[in-house]
Amino acid sequence: MRNRHERRKAAATYRKKVARLNTATLDQHFDDVLRRTRADFERTGAIRPVFECVADGERFDVPAHWPDGISKATACAALRDSFRRRGVNRYVFASQYWVGKTPGPADEPDRGECVQVIAVERKGPRRYAFAGITRNAETATLGPWEVKGDIPPSWLFELLEDGHSDRALKTEPPPVGRIDLQGLLDQRPEHAAELLGSLELRVQLEDLIADQVGKDANGDPMAMFMALESVLLSIVKDMGIAVVKDMGIAKGFEGLARFLRDHPDRFPMFSAVPEQVSSPQHFRSYKAALKRFRCEKGEVGPAIFAAFVNMYLHVGSQVIGALRLADRIEDWDPAHQAKLRQVGLRSSFELDDEEGDVFIAISAGYYPIGVMGRRNAVGDLFVSSVIAFPQSDFATAVEEIKKRRVELILGSEAKELLCKMQQVEGFAMPAAKSKEIWEVQEWGPEEWAEQFVAEIAFSMAMNVQYLFDGNKLDRSVAGYRVRPAPNGLVLVPSDSDEEIFVAVRMAKGWAYFLGWLRGSEGKLPQFYQKNRWVIPPRGLARYGRASWKGTAPSNATVSRARSNATVGPPPDPPLVTAWKT
Repeated sequence: MRNRHERRKAAATYRKKVARLNTATLDQHFDDVLRRTRADFERTGAIRPVFECVADGERFDVPAHWPDGISKATACAALRDSFRRRGVNRYVFASQYWVGKTPGPADEPDRGECVQVIAVERKGPRRYAFAGITRNAETATLGPWEVKGDIPPSWLFELLEDGHSDRALKTEPPPVGRIDLQGLLDQRPEHAAELLGSLELRVQLEDLIADQVGKDANGDPMAMFMALESVLLSIVKDMGIAVVKDMGIAKGFEGLARFLRDHPDRFPMFSAVPEQVSSPQHFRSYKAALKRFRCEKGEVGPAIFAAFVNMYLHVGSQVIGALRLADRIEDWDPAHQAKLRQVGLRSSFELDDEEGDVFIAISAGYYPIGVMGRRNAVGDLFVSSVIAFPQSDFATAVEEIKKRRVELILGSEAKELLCKMQQVEGFAMPAAKSKEIWEVQEWGPEEWAEQFVAEIAFSMAMNVQYLFDGNKLDRSVAGYRVRPAPNGLVLVPSDSDEEIFVAVRMAKGWAYFLGWLRGSEGKLPQFYQKNRWVIPPRGLARYGRASWKGTAPSNATVSRARSNATVGPPPDPPLVTAWKT
């Protein structure tokens, strides 16, 4: 550990850097990142995607990694919450991305690469620039920056915007701050030996884990994580929850979960290792080694507890990601287990590691919500967590579960479990399915023809290949909800608050793109009319700057779409490839 003089000097240097960024303008920060991004690319031939965040009193970097579309949506919500709680006032984001006729690299021969830099100020201006990448064998060259005045619609620009909604704002506690080790030593000198001992034990535990995983050819990080969790829970049980709280863990284990969610700069949001099924043999071997380590250190105390907690957070965030780890901590939190017992349930974390068989309980009245847990040898049910099913309907989910090697619980038993879990978790009952826009407006052939033209015209503007599918419910093109807007953009209650809607107006063979907005930004009281919201062009984002017009499909094509349209989505829509303007 550095001496006090070195720590103060480092802290002063950090404060100067933060102050320099806080006083810099958005353009100065943006230009600085453009310069550094080019220098990094010229040195390495690649860009590490990262958010540079500036808040009151701190500056931090968040690595950007989301393995799939679902993770991207989760990252959007998690980053927005973290940035709000930590008071982020500005962020600059740099990354590489693919460009081509289809979204994503796929195997398109004409695809290209670009580097983009995005800068966003809270309640202030935004900046956007991109540069093309040229690759020749192993040589990569970054072209000149193209700075655009029109900002493209993307969730990457919206992480400081809370949006607008008719839902009440959820109250929440302030973020869980970083642990100041020197502050703890100064405030509680009687615990100095324990704190320093914990650091030493953590180093030893880290070496042990690396040695154990390194013995196997491919290693088994998931088995090591499960073994760490098992030993940590046994320590918590031996110490008692009252002793754990007395050790100064802010807000108990709920505070640990919040700390993980609030600090994506320290803990990766998603798994950083390849997904794999853990080996029971590896789990038993790792657990035995960890238990020996615990026993060798003598009586369980704050030092050994803190060492295991630190390694559990580190390994867990690497193996399953910090967001899933935070959910898991809340599930095994003794306080949460006590709430389960109050309604007559028991947690699966009370069982031995390999005890019981997995079950899934679902009920049509609660779908898509379900409960997962384990049934022990005498038939008692122990719940693990609430889960949400991706299948569109209850019957399909039942058939999918039957294909797995798990017990399926239906009927009154499942309904009783879900009712009790609802009392503990507080999740809302699924609302009756809201009508889609074509049901609200009672679309006929003319309206479906307009929808067809709008989608095809927008695909041409985005330069993506697109097949019109009348059975697709979300009516999206390249991730954007395209909607004809002859008399303003219309939103209905079933429209998502998070998605972006693009307004298109057709006139005399031309398609005009009036603007766009997020669903929550359009559901405002002043736009509400009966059972829908009608947003005029002046209420759309980038109105007057982001409009685009291009040649619409031919009259023959529109006529073919009109003839195939019905009151609902046409059963056999015409398959039409995208036109090029």
